[in-house]
Amino acid sequence: MIYFENAARGEEGFNTHLMSYTFCISFSNFLDRPFYLEYEIPCSTPPDYASRDEYRDKFAVLLNSERSIVSQLVDMPVNRVFEIDRTPENKAEYQLLHSYFATTEEMRAKFGHTAIWDFFGFGRTALTREDLMGYDLIEWTHSNLAHPSCFYFLPRADKLELLRQARIKFIEPIEKLASAIIDQFGQYYAVHTRLGDFLSNYSPDEYSVNKDRYTKYIAATFPDRSLPVLIATDALYEKPMFAEIFEGYKTVFIDEMIFEDFRDGYHALPFTDFNSLTILNQLICAAADTFIGTYRSTFTSIIHRLRQERHNKKDFNYFPDNRVATLLGPDMKITKDRSGFFDWNRYSVFIEDHVALSWKREWDFDYTSIG
Repeated sequence: MIYFENAARGEEGFNTHLMSYTFCISFSNFLDRPFYLEYEIPCSTPPDYASRDEYRDKFAVLLNSERSIVSQLVDMPVNRVFEIDRTPENKAEYQLLHSYFATTEEMRAKFGHTAIWDFFGFGRTALTREDLMGYDLIEWTHSNLAHPSCFYFLPRADKLELLRQARIKFIEPIEKLASAIIDQFGQYYAVHTRLGDFLSNYSPDEYSVNKDRYTKYIAATFPDRSLPVLIATDALYEKPMFAEIFEGYKTVFIDEMIFEDFRDGYHALPFTDFNSLTILNQLICAAADTFIGTYRSTFTSIIHRLRQERHNKKDFNYFPDNRVATLLGPDMKITKDRSGFFDWNRYSVFIEDHVALSWKREWDFDYTSIG
């Protein structure tokens, strides 16, 4: 049995919950054991704009709807239980997922004394399937987050199968509405720009908006100005700034477009809180020809994951805040500044510690395993 304490004990937003939930699925499949998820609680947090006078009426449903939980919004096979005995003596207790990675004794024997092992682990502690299977109960508390893509050190075929089993699929009504919206636009670009509390929470990590640099980066990344740019953001009230940054492009704010052109479809969904709107934004961005996201955002991480799972798209573009900008080349493209066997070995600014490695961005699945 596996006991898993939801990251932040459920006090953070939808994407944190979704990452915890899908990690549980992957870990359950890795050990072929059921999991018990603690603190799965309603997690919809409406964006700041929804309570502002100019947006309150249009987006009132986001504030007034019943709050949903992740398991009500996804349609994924799970081996989950809802009762658990946490008292067995033969149990292992772990904290902080970002400090660990999982593998097998076969992989340890083959690579344990090689540079490949060190390049993957990056100082994290290895847990082998065989050791874990020796316990009656495995507990993860104060769990934090980890992408399955960087948690499992397995042969390529085994790793890709494990990731396939944890692919994100949402309930049919949301998937169908997203498909209808995507079909309407055909070809398009998309961005996710996180502002709001990000500007204060991550200012010590050099997060800020440099409008001139953003404009140049957009021009280099979105060369076809005939394509619309669909914008996912928590800051609809910053339209003058967006107009300046995206000058020369046709822009569409996804939230407004849904509530203006697909309002009836949205109101017909089983849940109409911000979680459903979040998912629609992510599915739309995931299907874009090219996408630019916000580094450190779990919202963006889920989009990059969906782009790989559904569309085999491997473009990892991030708006160039002061940290990301150190990786920009003369052509305004993000470039590798290191070498190594795995994706995270190749970008110094994305792996300043285990936390950054584990969840601040998604990784290219093709460069997270060997063999």
